[in-house]
Amino acid sequence: MAHSVVESTEKLWDTWNIRALVLLSLLLQVFLCLFAPLRRQRGEKWVVIIWLAYLLADWVPTFTIGLILQAESSEILNLWANFLLLHLGGPDNITSFSLEDNELWIRHAFGFLFQVGSTLYLHIHLTRDQKNQSTLGFPTALLFLTGIAKCVERIYTFYQASFDYYGEDENYLLRGKNEGTVSESTCYILGQELSPYGTIKNLLVGPFLSSEMRKCIRLAFLQKMREDILLMLEIELSLLYEALHTKLPLSLLDSKVVIIYRLNIFGYILGALVSFSSITKHYELEMFEIWLTYGLLIGAITMDFMSIGFFLSSDFKFLSSSTYTVRHPDCGENRDARMSRVPEWLRNLELKCGESRRWSKTIPQCNFITYNDYPEWLDILPIQTILEAVRGIQCLSSQNLREDREWHFIFEELKKKALEAETVEMGKTICLRRGDGILDTHDEYRHLSWSVKELDYTKSLLTWHIATEVCFQNGDHGPTSSPMDCRGICKLISDYMFYLLQMEPAMMAAVSVDWKAVRREARRDLENFCRTQSIAGRIDLSRAIFSEGPESFSVDGLGENSVLVYANKLANQLKGSNSLPWELMSKVWVEIMCYAAINCRPNVHAQQPSKGGQLLTFVWLLMNHFGLGTQFSAQ
Repeated sequence: MAHSVVESTEKLWDTWNIRALVLLSLLLQVFLCLFAPLRRQRGEKWVVIIWLAYLLADWVPTFTIGLILQAESSEILNLWANFLLLHLGGPDNITSFSLEDNELWIRHAFGFLFQVGSTLYLHIHLTRDQKNQSTLGFPTALLFLTGIAKCVERIYTFYQASFDYYGEDENYLLRGKNEGTVSESTCYILGQELSPYGTIKNLLVGPFLSSEMRKCIRLAFLQKMREDILLMLEIELSLLYEALHTKLPLSLLDSKVVIIYRLNIFGYILGALVSFSSITKHYELEMFEIWLTYGLLIGAITMDFMSIGFFLSSDFKFLSSSTYTVRHPDCGENRDARMSRVPEWLRNLELKCGESRRWSKTIPQCNFITYNDYPEWLDILPIQTILEAVRGIQCLSSQNLREDREWHFIFEELKKKALEAETVEMGKTICLRRGDGILDTHDEYRHLSWSVKELDYTKSLLTWHIATEVCFQNGDHGPTSSPMDCRGICKLISDYMFYLLQMEPAMMAAVSVDWKAVRREARRDLENFCRTQSIAGRIDLSRAIFSEGPESFSVDGLGENSVLVYANKLANQLKGSNSLPWELMSKVWVEIMCYAAINCRPNVHAQQPSKGGQLLTFVWLLMNHFGLGTQFSAQ
């Protein structure tokens, strides 16, 4: 019985393995065409699914070509092998999943060369075995040329998105057809001035930006409204994502060449469809093979049309539609600028439609006290990494970024700092502040400077995080006359910074080298405190820390350098006045966040648009446009 089951399974596999895998390859291409852009809007909710589809979309065609090489040669299998080669070229809206894929473009090139060689070998072997001319030779040849073209597209896109090429060709994304380079100019997109994409490129590859460029961009941004600047930053990061992970940069080559090339590719596929439909009338094939081949041909044509729609819905069309030069007298001199030929009504429509697709517009939240309040059954898991991941997911939440609250407050604070940073040196000095810049300007709160000056960044952040949570659960809501909900902003940034420490260690690596040790010690102290005080809930814990004075706050096992001791001291000092200074606390949190943003590696910021985007990346980019970065040269 078991033997017969095995034999029937093997027979079923031998009969349907290639057909099923070819169909699976087509479905993966369709899935990526439809859902790959969602990782910008949904973030981590879709990352794993798209990652699996991306890996399978490369593995399935390669594996299937290997099976075809081992199978008995036939014309239909040879035809399908060329479809698989076309699938290896991938859809236009996702060429790479991560930056590392772009850096490995040479390895990808050798892999594609091997697959092209295997497909060519199939064609030569089949032609040699047949006495007469191949019946499906013409559509096979057309699809073979199309597959090679798609693979070359992808390799070239990998190469263009690698940081080696980024540094070599500084202005390739903003090169006009007749007007030279505009990397230091102001681009007019959606009827507004947009900070040049060349600036963010320079920030990523590492060279210092000139003080002249800093002055020009800083003055332009200081004159803009916060809503306009947020839109500009969204478009810049959208362009960055499209340049690093899609085939859209190819559209910025010579427009005539691109149009002719696209028409040729479409003509090849259409010609293959017409040729195959005429041949099937005189060529005996199984009905499933005929319908599968039609599905592959129609799928290829559909995805070609979808690539056009993807380009029309992208921000790159505004860069590729410029044909003439205008003079822009910023900074006392003329500069080239690109003007879009897209009608104003279409630009406004794109402005409204694009708001929901450029990034998730959410701020993840995680709290240290809640993070440690997890079910005991999780302790039975043997792998600590799984335990941490499960506990982290359990405690995660998110809030939408509100332009009239969080973004307004952050923007105004950074604008005040930008007005101070008239020189490059002053801008770099402001970037070194991590809360002390605010506390030192208020005499009544200068005694709180110990919490940022005497502690390293990790302990300082965790101290302020716990103190903020304690004050939030027990303190007053602040003055009702304040136009901003500073209490809510303070809480939001506090939980967001702890989320970055816990769930995004790569973004905080430069400032949190001892985070794991600090976290383990703080967690142990918190558990000892809860056990000693017989505390079970989050609110009760906050009240216990808040009610104890610094002199009476002592628990067995807590040393003088315990984060809980520091948090208790800070919370009691903050509540020393009649009402909690929520506005001042929010400003301190903005400085703490800015310090982390400017110290995060630029290539880590570049990865965030493909994961849904991070507020920290927007802060980093805004700081650099305000002249507050560390990559500006005084010369």
